[in-house]
Amino acid sequence: MSLTNGHSVSKETWDSHNQMMLDPLSVSDSEVFSIIKKEKHRQTYGLELIASENFTSRAVLEALGSCMNNKYSEGYPGQRYYGGTEHVDELERLCQKRSLETYGLDSEKWGVNVQPYSGSPANFAVYTAVVEPHGRINHTASWTEKRKYLQRPSSLSPCRNKVNPDTGYIDYDRLQENARLFHPRLIIAGTSCYSRNLDYQRLRLIANENGAYLMGDMAHISGLVAAGVVPSPFEYCDIITTTTHKTLRGCRAGLIFFRKGVRSVDAKGKETVYNLESLINQAVFPGLQGGPHNHAIAGVAVALKQAMTPEFKAYQTQVLVNCKSLSSGLIKHGYKIVTGECRLRLHHWDI
Repeated sequence: MSLTNGHSVSKETWDSHNQMMLDPLSVSDSEVFSIIKKEKHRQTYGLELIASENFTSRAVLEALGSCMNNKYSEGYPGQRYYGGTEHVDELERLCQKRSLETYGLDSEKWGVNVQPYSGSPANFAVYTAVVEPHGRINHTASWTEKRKYLQRPSSLSPCRNKVNPDTGYIDYDRLQENARLFHPRLIIAGTSCYSRNLDYQRLRLIANENGAYLMGDMAHISGLVAAGVVPSPFEYCDIITTTTHKTLRGCRAGLIFFRKGVRSVDAKGKETVYNLESLINQAVFPGLQGGPHNHAIAGVAVALKQAMTPEFKAYQTQVLVNCKSLSSGLIKHGYKIVTGECRLRLHHWDI
């Protein structure tokens, strides 16, 4: 018998409590366990064609369900508010290191924030960092972008660009004209429903012409970029964001890559240096988020290690082969693919 706030608690109650902490889900909550089993069956035997989904590995799921979930660690490695963070510091640094290695980036020229909870928070952290209130953003097209603007109509001023209605291609000439009139602070190269590669070089020129940052949102193609089977946005962009649960095949989280070092040199030889690191880090925390999800960072680190393997490249190559095969079959059956064919891992049908 023990006392808790003056109330007696029997040994049997404490024994039962301790057993509850050890019981597997199937015993502790059969209702939730049953729902998960049904969902697993649906995923295993159903046809999954949603571009924003993927099947992650057992290793990623193990990391996601690990004790890393228990640790709260506001701040960044070496700069936390709480004790006992030496291992989450090690984990976050490892995830940062693997993020840069996966995309072949020089740590002297690029940094990365691995704390965003997902892609939308990652994007909004960038807007918060580099676009002043009522600042102007020019972007290609994304459903997520439109939703955010609807949620925050007074904080950002967006200029949305459309595709050519006849060809389905992004109209870069019109985008350039709009940018000259609109003078955006940020140009976003990213789409949710476009089956062609983006012309990052053209977008870089447009950004330079307007003194704007160029941000690549590669959420839908980050796995393909990691495998080197599609053009990379890193050569031309100042900032790159991505989710980690689509083609990268990790758990649900987000990444923000940002350039470091010299941004430009004027006619007199004066250098302008990037200051994106502190702005973006402060926007993520404490600006928009609390403590990082360390279990998710663990899952992302595992996925990034897998993304650097020959097996992952073979998988991504096959993804493109499968997608083109499906596209060809649909065209043969009379369906129209916007832009005429599919060169990425998603289809945009004209129905």
